[in-house]
Amino acid sequence: MTTKTVRAGRSPGPGHRVRLSTNSPLAIALVMVCGCGGLALRYLAREHATSDAVQFLIPWYAFARDHGIGALAQAFTNYTPFYSYLLLIAARFDWFGQPLTLVKAISAVFEFGCAIVVAQMVWGATKLPLRASLAFCAVWLAPTVMFNGAFWGQADSIWTFFTLVSVALFMRDRNGVLPFAVAFSVKAQGVFVGPFVLGMILRRRIHVAWLAAVPGIYVVLAIPVLVAGRSLASVFGVYLNQADTFNRLTMNAANIWVLAGGMPYAIGVAVGMVLAAASGLALSIFIARSQRVGPEFILLAACVSLMLMPYLLPKMHERYFYAFELASIALACLNPRYLPFAVIAQVEGVLSYLAFESGIVLGVLPAALGNTLLVYYLVLDLWRGESGFRFPRLAWLGFIVSTAGLFSYLVFEGPGWNMSPAYLTFTGLATAMTVPLLKGSQRASVSGEDAARSDVA
Repeated sequence: MTTKTVRAGRSPGPGHRVRLSTNSPLAIALVMVCGCGGLALRYLAREHATSDAVQFLIPWYAFARDHGIGALAQAFTNYTPFYSYLLLIAARFDWFGQPLTLVKAISAVFEFGCAIVVAQMVWGATKLPLRASLAFCAVWLAPTVMFNGAFWGQADSIWTFFTLVSVALFMRDRNGVLPFAVAFSVKAQGVFVGPFVLGMILRRRIHVAWLAAVPGIYVVLAIPVLVAGRSLASVFGVYLNQADTFNRLTMNAANIWVLAGGMPYAIGVAVGMVLAAASGLALSIFIARSQRVGPEFILLAACVSLMLMPYLLPKMHERYFYAFELASIALACLNPRYLPFAVIAQVEGVLSYLAFESGIVLGVLPAALGNTLLVYYLVLDLWRGESGFRFPRLAWLGFIVSTAGLFSYLVFEGPGWNMSPAYLTFTGLATAMTVPLLKGSQRASVSGEDAARSDVA
C-alpha cells in the first residue's frame, strides 16, 4: 500500500502515520471554523418561526416551563415521553433566550451529536483526520440539517442521532440494538433502520431476545410519566394517534407516492405497507446472507434501509429522509464514489423542504424522480458490489447547471402548481443529468465481489 491510498477497513501503514501528523492541524482548524460558522448560522435563524412552531412547539415549551415536573402527568405533546423530558430540561434555561430559541437548541445539540458520530464512523474506517473533519463539517452545515433544526426546530436529529450510533456500533462489530431501540422510542421513524438491524442480528447470530429491547426501552423511558400519573393509553398510544393525524399518501415527501397521487388513500396505505414490509424483509435476508464484509458494506446496507423505507411507506413527511441524508455523507467520506449520492440527497431534500417553507410544491416532483434514481442505484450497488472510482466531470457539470436552473425557476416562479413548459424542461434536464452522474460514479462489475473477497483474504 502506498501513502496515497488507504482503503476503508484496512490498517494504516507507517507512511500513513506521516499523513496523520501532517493533516491533523488542518483537520482541527477546519472543524473549528465550520463549527463556529454553524453556530453563527443557527443564531441568525433563531427567530425564524413556521406554522408548526407557533401551533405546537412554542405552546409545548410554555406548558413545560409553567408546570414544571407536574407537566409529565399530561400528554402536552403528541411525541413520546422522551421529548417531554428534553423540553423540561430546556425550560430550566428559560432566562437564556426566547422559547423557540431554546426549542431549537435541543435540535442543535443532537445535530452536533450526529456530526460527531458521522465523523467517528469515518475516522474508525479510514483513520484519515481530514476526511473525518470533512464529515463533521458536512453534517453540521448540511442544508437539510439547517432547514430541519435551525429554521423549523424539528426533532429529527434526535432519533437520527441514536440511529447513527446504532449503525456505528455495527460498523465496529458491536451490538447496536440498544441505540436502535432508543431511536424507535424517540420517534416511530427509527423503524426505518429496522430492516438493517434485523439483517445484522441474523448475520451476527445475535440472540433474537435482543429484539425485546425495543418495547423494553420504550417502557423504561416512559416510567417517569407513568409515575407522574399519565394514563397508560396516552403513553402507549402515541404512535397510533400520530398515524391518524393526516389522511394523505405523502406530506411533501419525495417518494413513490408523489408519482402515484391518483391512488385512493386506503388502498395506497395498504399497498405501501405491504411494499415496505416485503422490501424490508428482503433487505434483511440479503444482509444476513451476503459474503461482503467491512464497514463500507455495513454503512451502505444501512443507507439502503434508511432510504428505502421512507421511499416506499405512505404518509411520510419531507423530513423523514433526514437519517439517510446524514448517513450518505458518511458513506461519501468513506468512499468518494458515493459523493453524488450525498449531494443529490441534499438537493432533493431542499426541493422537498421548499414545499412547506415557501409553498413551492412543484419541487417535490423532480425530487421524487431523483430519489427514485437514488433508490435504484443504491440497491444496485448493494447487490452487485463495486470496483473503483472515477470523477465524472461532464456529468457533474450537467447536473449542477440543470439543477441550478430548476432551483432558479422554482424560486422566481413562486408557490403554486404552474406546470409550464419551462418547468417541464428544467425538471427533465435535472432528472436526466442525475442518471449519468450516478452511473458515471460507478464501475459496478463482477470483479467488485472478487475485490471484496480478496480484502477478506
